Amino acid sequence: MPSDDPPNSTRNFGEFFSWFEVSYSEDKPHGSIDEINGQSADINKGFGGSYVWLTAKRASGARTMVDKIWTDISGDKDPRRDDDLAKGAGGDYRYLSWSNDMNATHYITDVALWRSGDEKNSAPQGWHGKTGDINRGRGGDYLYLVWRTKEYCGPK
Repeated sequence: MPSDDPPNSTRNFGEFFSWFEVSYSEDKPHGSIDEINGQSADINKGFGGSYVWLTAKRASGARTMVDKIWTDISGDKDPRRDDDLAKGAGGDYRYLSWSNDMNATHYITDVALWRSGDEKNSAPQGWHGKTGDINRGRGGDYLYLVWRTKEYCGPK
């Protein structure tokens, strides 16, 4: 790394998150993300329906790096998507969305789930950001996707 790059930065786009593969299987797939406190990483836990797992995929180029992730919850199915996080549970459809803003300086490197018995307004210690409650409006645990970021200093 060139000496003029800031600490906690990289020029390697492969260190950054790019997209999620959503899996629906009884067994947790190898390489899928964990819950930060060792609780279940099944997004549909406690709601019936399919088991839902997320596997984070790495960026294949700078333009696929992600700077923000959010939760989209809707009463209507998005016909362009087949990655409903509440598959088979009934009620609203739940999706994760993200942006690839090339004007950003920090991008997501690590992702995990965070289950809690109460609502959280900020990311837990050691994490830099979080989504809104994935389970909003359906009761049960509060469930967030959390992430860490790093500065990207390479060409975009």
